[in-house]
Amino acid sequence: MNRQRGQAIVLIAIMLAVVVGMAALAIDGSRAYALRRDLQAAVDSAALAAADNLQQTGSYTSAEQAATTIFASNLRLYGSPACAPAYATPGASPLTVTCSFGDGTTLTQVVSALGAQGSQFRFTATRSLQLQFAKILTNGASPTLNGSSSGGVNNLLYTPTVAALDQAGCGGAGGNAISISGSGTLSVTGDVVSSGTITLSVAGIRVAGDIYARCQAAVAGSVTSACYPSGATAPCSFPDVAGATRSGYRFIDPGYPPPTVVGGAQGAPSATVVLFAGIYAAIPNFGGGHCWFLSGGVYDWQAGFSNSNDFVSNELKPPDEPSVGNNTVRATPQFWSTNGVQCDGAFQVTKVTGPRDIPIGMWSFVVTSARTDTYNGLSYRRESAPSMCEQVNLNNHFDDVQVAVSNVPGATSYNIYAAPPGNGCGGPFGLAANLAVSGAVLNSNTSPCPNVNGNGCSLGNESIVLSTQLSAPFAPNALAAPGVVGAYPPNGESSPLQSGLPNQNPARGPGAAGDRANENNCETSGGAYATCPAAVTPGAVVFYMPSGACVDVTNAGDTFIFSGYQYDWLSVYGPGLGHPPANTCSSTFGAAGNSAYIGLIYMPAGTVTIPSAYTFEAGSGGLMADLLVFSGAMPTISMNLGFAPVPPAAKLTG
Repeated sequence: MNRQRGQAIVLIAIMLAVVVGMAALAIDGSRAYALRRDLQAAVDSAALAAADNLQQTGSYTSAEQAATTIFASNLRLYGSPACAPAYATPGASPLTVTCSFGDGTTLTQVVSALGAQGSQFRFTATRSLQLQFAKILTNGASPTLNGSSSGGVNNLLYTPTVAALDQAGCGGAGGNAISISGSGTLSVTGDVVSSGTITLSVAGIRVAGDIYARCQAAVAGSVTSACYPSGATAPCSFPDVAGATRSGYRFIDPGYPPPTVVGGAQGAPSATVVLFAGIYAAIPNFGGGHCWFLSGGVYDWQAGFSNSNDFVSNELKPPDEPSVGNNTVRATPQFWSTNGVQCDGAFQVTKVTGPRDIPIGMWSFVVTSARTDTYNGLSYRRESAPSMCEQVNLNNHFDDVQVAVSNVPGATSYNIYAAPPGNGCGGPFGLAANLAVSGAVLNSNTSPCPNVNGNGCSLGNESIVLSTQLSAPFAPNALAAPGVVGAYPPNGESSPLQSGLPNQNPARGPGAAGDRANENNCETSGGAYATCPAAVTPGAVVFYMPSGACVDVTNAGDTFIFSGYQYDWLSVYGPGLGHPPANTCSSTFGAAGNSAYIGLIYMPAGTVTIPSAYTFEAGSGGLMADLLVFSGAMPTISMNLGFAPVPPAAKLTG
């Protein structure tokens, strides 16, 4: 009996070890699983936080800091970590930063700038587990758990400059998704993505970005990979990265929803220069050598859009645009003077006898065009960059100043800015008066007009005599808000993209700085100037092309339009298969000398042909169609993500 009792004690001891082992597995194993799960969730959150922060701020330092902060918060690590080296921007080689926390947890970030493939954040984290029961089964050491994750953002593959959705040429299907013929070299900044094949015939292609041809290891013909983002010729110096040709990716239609048409039925264009958004049941007759200004909104061209000899735009420009760097010289060419269409306007100042004295000396003047556009029932101010400078010398009692303006398309008034004697054309200028446009501006109203530098005018004229407006205490006031007497004018225009083209608009600036009239102008939903991006781009337009409505712009007409934030930067919209009935038209976007579609041309079920080198002469939000054909002289297409639909959010890549 005693022997049996001794055997029971041994059995109990053995069973106790098994029970402890099972408890270790159950308790410490579940703790390890939970810690590993939390660790993985923390590095996933860090990867997304870094990529999202970079997309919002453009700062790698801020992104890396945000990743560390969210990682620590998720693991309830409240002490500040020691990070080495310091947060920074990666160079040609990836940047590695390791942060150590007080409990021994480490987070290692490897940050890479990959050019057109965007930015990648790779994270590895380690944390030790303090064992409870499992210590008796080990040598006392604490196991180390690991987690890893990767986040990517700003890969141009998902926001390409040129994209064809058709799988033509792949899997035995006939045809080609992108056909490039004609003369010269198609120059693209950004990615070219084709779900089918790309073929070159005589013409070449130069891409500062990546080429994705789904079923082609290489595109035959003259293909040059340049440096992104500068567009320089390879070899590239960081931050430039050379592009490459990649295969195997099928681009899927993003399925953008159609814009909402707010305006009512509109008649055919007549003599009135300004057109209004709404529904145009008949195809417009843009072929008489005239200019047309589009007020902001959605244009539903139900029968199509055709332009064979006119100039159509929503750009608000001043009369007498100045040469960049010298505002006493008139720029050549003027924006509204293209292909024989002379709508650029001018202004002049002359001395007249008036009712009262104003300070004598050489006065200097510039003029801006102004108008108000509406969106969602609210009014938004637009004011162009300043004109060239004109001067007049007042040297007698009762000398006053007459300002005469030949109208430019779209202006409903002109702000007149004056620089008192002693300032000169270098300014500063202060707002002195506003000159309203009387009545509708007509293409047929050609006389009388002020004849400045031999221009004459084609759209009628306005004039005003300034006397009390220039009397004391008038003075330019840098602190005055836009529209208040004495306020400074908007920033001046910037240099043309290339020789022979008109000036570009001022760049974007904070608040009321920069562009106040066109694609670089941003305002809040309440109509206050704002730093881009913002809710509204005043004056933005969208061409809505329903099923059966084709675009037919020949190489004898010009169309220069910009979209805006309220329309997700869709400049031309044709519904795809996801929003039936789809528009399967074959559309042509030609140009005579100065055309641009600032925003995305989106016709995912149709064929788009580009037959002119003068199309897309401004920053573009991209070109997306079922099939693409480039013929004639090859254009230059430059992607600007600031004029493109909202990019995809940051995503986990590993």
